[in-house]
Amino acid sequence: MQLDPQMLAVMKKRATLTRETDDLAALSIEEIREVYNAERAWWNEIKPEMHDVSELSIPGPVREVPVRIYKPLNASDGPTLLYLHGGGWVVGNLDTHDRVMRLLADFSSACVVGVDYALSPEYKFPVAINEAQAVIEWLQAKGESCGLDSSRLGIGGDSAGANMAVGVTQLCHQQSPGIIQFLLLYYGAYGLTESASWQQYGNAEFEFTPEEKEFYLTSYLTETRERDDPRFKVLNGDIHVLPTAFIGAAQCDPLQDDSTALYDAMQTAGKQAALKIYPGVLHSFIHYSRMLDKATEALRDGAKALKAALG
Repeated sequence: MQLDPQMLAVMKKRATLTRETDDLAALSIEEIREVYNAERAWWNEIKPEMHDVSELSIPGPVREVPVRIYKPLNASDGPTLLYLHGGGWVVGNLDTHDRVMRLLADFSSACVVGVDYALSPEYKFPVAINEAQAVIEWLQAKGESCGLDSSRLGIGGDSAGANMAVGVTQLCHQQSPGIIQFLLLYYGAYGLTESASWQQYGNAEFEFTPEEKEFYLTSYLTETRERDDPRFKVLNGDIHVLPTAFIGAAQCDPLQDDSTALYDAMQTAGKQAALKIYPGVLHSFIHYSRMLDKATEALRDGAKALKAALG
C-alpha cells in the first residue's frame, strides 16, 4: 500500500524533531518519554482557541488524577466527551494530545475532559482503567458544578486510549447501565493477537513493529493471563452493552484489523457502529493535522458522529 504523500511528508518532518531509535529496550522509561514528548511538541504548537481551559485533580483509587477540561468557543449546552490519550499505556499526557482534544471540542461543540491517567510500568493494569472509571463517577456526581452535562456523556480515545475507552464503558455498565452513550475510537488495540494487518504492516517501514508491541504489553500487564482479561482484551467483554460508536482506523497500521473486528462484533450484537478506514496513513495519524488533511478529516468525522449521537 502506497502511503499518502502528506503522510510521507509528516514522516520526514518527524525525523527532524527528535532522535530516533529502533530499540526501545535500549532506552530508559524516562528517555522514551522525553523522545515522545519532544516529537509531539511541534504538532501541538498551533491549536484552536477555547472559551475556557481548566485543570483539576479528581480523587482516584491510588492517587489524585489530573484532568483538563476544554470548553469550546461555540459551546452552549453541548455534551461531554471524556478523552483517554494514546501512547501504549507508557507515554503520552494531556500536552501531547492537547491539539487533538481542542480540535474535537471545536468541531463538535462538546466539552472535552482529558484524563492524565497513571502510566506504566510504574502503575500496572488495571490502575489506568480504574482511574478513568473514577473520573466518570466524579462527572456523574459533580460534573454539573463545573458546567459539564454528564447526562450526555461519551468516551473516546486513540490507540491504548481507545482500548481503555471500550473497557471502561463495559465496566461502567455494571454499575450505571447506559451512562456512557457514545464511543469515539481511533485505531485501538482491542485484543487480536494475530491478524492479516499485523502481517502486512507490522514492521519498521510502517513504524510499528512486533517488538514495540511486546514492549508496551509487558510494560502494562503484569501476567500473561491478563492478556485475556476482558478489561484489556475488550473483544472478550460484553459487546452488547456498548453504545453507538464511531471507529476510525488507519489503513497502513498493524491494528487496522482490530478496528474491523470490533465493528464486526458490534454489528453481530445488533449495535450501531460506523467504521471508516483512512487510506495511506499510519498509526497515530490524528496527531499530524498541521500537515495531514486526513487527520483533520478523521477528527471532523468523529466530532460529527458525536454531535449526531448526543446533540
